Amino acid sequence: MNVRIAHVIGLHFDRKHGSPYWLERQDSLGLDARRDIRSVADFPKLGPMNEVALASRPIEDFIPRSLLHRRDELFIGQTAGTLGRPKFGVHRRDEFQQAFVDPFLAAANRARFPRELNWLFVGPSGPHIIGRAASACARAMGSADPFTIDLDPRWAKKLPSGTFAWRRYLEHVEEQALAIVDAQQIGVIFSTPIVLESLAKRIPPAKVQAIRGIHLGGISVSPAQRELFARQFPRAAILSGYGNSLFGVMPELAFSPETGFDYYPHGLRQIVRIVPAEGGDDRQRLGADVPYGRRGQVVMSRLDEMQLILNLMERDHAERLPPPAWAAADGFVIDGVRDPRPIVNDTVKPATGFY
Repeated sequence: MNVRIAHVIGLHFDRKHGSPYWLERQDSLGLDARRDIRSVADFPKLGPMNEVALASRPIEDFIPRSLLHRRDELFIGQTAGTLGRPKFGVHRRDEFQQAFVDPFLAAANRARFPRELNWLFVGPSGPHIIGRAASACARAMGSADPFTIDLDPRWAKKLPSGTFAWRRYLEHVEEQALAIVDAQQIGVIFSTPIVLESLAKRIPPAKVQAIRGIHLGGISVSPAQRELFARQFPRAAILSGYGNSLFGVMPELAFSPETGFDYYPHGLRQIVRIVPAEGGDDRQRLGADVPYGRRGQVVMSRLDEMQLILNLMERDHAERLPPPAWAAADGFVIDGVRDPRPIVNDTVKPATGFY
């Protein structure tokens, strides 16, 4: 891992050809990142990631000047903006593959997720990278480009849950999805737990039996929902993912009704840490990982050539998990998280909404 860290830090902190944001950050802190940042343990020296900068600064400020000539290879996406302004993520083509497709494929192969079946994706397109990820994952599984129903999460979030407007929008989405299910041979559904929970009640039994794969994303899924989907789609392999447009996806590798979901990064490009949720300011808490088996606040880092993100303090709590020796051969070799849940008004609660 130190080799990757040295390479990526060297690119972004190169005095002449590095990334404007990180060079400014280095100068403001009075350090030399190429000398001082040698391992994950050194990341806290750079302090918490500036979320406002990710939302407001030009993407060129996060890309090494030496790589700006490769703009034609970039995928650009935004987070949904659930908490604050949407933030911009930049991925080169190969980084997009490593962030979204390779992790899914590795987990899908372990779970015997079906191949060469038609997918139905009910989710956002537009600035949200998940739509492009759905297409790439389907093709990587030997399927055609998915049948799609566009869902606008930013508008959906403005509709109070349970209101007439909220129900009408959900019905609008479901009607389009049901028309596709009725006309086409759908074998895999990729959607959010809330949409799927409602949609499943309206899919005819014969069509339900044809569903062999369920992929869940967008918002957190509860163990109770996972158990419900297993009953509603008895022939389907079920996989969920944890991530966003900035970092990529950490796929589900294990699930139990008692402990919930275990999610792990794939490879060495995405680092997840669990730090104390209380006690001191953000910078102080960044310096201490909780022990394995304990819950705390999720901190994400991304080590890519096109965009380096260090110490982004997420609004989720989770339990810290050790590297899964039983999945190392599939590329899962570093710490993961169990049962991540968002913090709402300083209380850990299940997420609500569409995406």
